[in-house]
Amino acid sequence: MRNPRSRLYITTGIVCFIGIIWLLLDYYASANITLCPVKLVTGYPCPSCGTTRSISALFNGQLKDAFMINPLGIVSSIIIMAVLLLMLLDLVTKRDYYYKVYNQVEKFLQQHKAFSAILVILVILNWAWNISKGL
Repeated sequence: MRNPRSRLYITTGIVCFIGIIWLLLDYYASANITLCPVKLVTGYPCPSCGTTRSISALFNGQLKDAFMINPLGIVSSIIIMAVLLLMLLDLVTKRDYYYKVYNQVEKFLQQHKAFSAILVILVILNWAWNISKGL
């Protein structure tokens, strides 16, 4: 069994790799395909619907469009870039900055339940906004 640090790095690496592949496929695909299980089953968008299009707009320099499509795209982009940079730094320096930052964030969220609740409320508001936009 691998230690928690190794599992974190492997899991994060796999998730980032799949996310990057998904973005590349979406960028080069000509058809709009909906793979969101929530939207396919209910007809309503999930809180993250539009995130891929938002990230694509952001990378094309369309900050306002990225925000209007789904603000989670901007947040996701920042988190993904920070995680990848920390993991690259760890690889180059043979340190564990990402592991330490991850543990600090997890500890902060556990200790500050009100902050965690605010994040949940923001996601719910984003979901309501997605539904109201007819995303």
